[in-house]
Amino acid sequence: MSSTMYSTPSGSVTEQWERIARWLLTNLESPSIAGADAAEIDSAQQATGVSWPAELTTLFEHLNGFPPAAHVALLPMHEMFSLDRAVEERAMELDIWGEFDEEMGAPDPDAAAGDTAGTYIPAFVPFAGADGYLLVVDARPGPLHGCVTEFEKVDTDSAGPRWVSISAMLTDLADSLETGAEFDMGWTPVVADGRLEWRSRT
Repeated sequence: MSSTMYSTPSGSVTEQWERIARWLLTNLESPSIAGADAAEIDSAQQATGVSWPAELTTLFEHLNGFPPAAHVALLPMHEMFSLDRAVEERAMELDIWGEFDEEMGAPDPDAAAGDTAGTYIPAFVPFAGADGYLLVVDARPGPLHGCVTEFEKVDTDSAGPRWVSISAMLTDLADSLETGAEFDMGWTPVVADGRLEWRSRT
């Protein structure tokens, strides 16, 4: 079985999101935080044709992306997606990588969640990203069902899963925001002019 980069265990998406939202409302200038309703989430899930891990659904219940004008950089290198953006990005990646798969061969259909696919597969549902680097939830079956992996435009998912779940990622994020500790690959949160910024140790 694959292992994750970070050992943080799963917990409650809602509890960790409440910590994050409380920090945002306390420290930033009027952040716009709104979730999607059940019908919107169900429609997006049907559009992907994949059964989503429960934590992904819960995440979108709390946050359906941030308006561009809000300038909320919740993650250091990835923009949080709305449902529409998630569906669009997934479709685009499947289209692009499908052409490579026709030449290189299809990935192993029996691989479990967390196993390296080497291409973009239907079970990858993105929820954040920027410039060809996506954070995806792996909806394949297996012990790591629902793990969070970064899919890169060059190295695909070769680095392996980062967190065992969305709630694990949110736990690390909430801890970082509240204490100033490093988050994911050495990023430290800083508030400047009412906005959240991330500074790298390198």
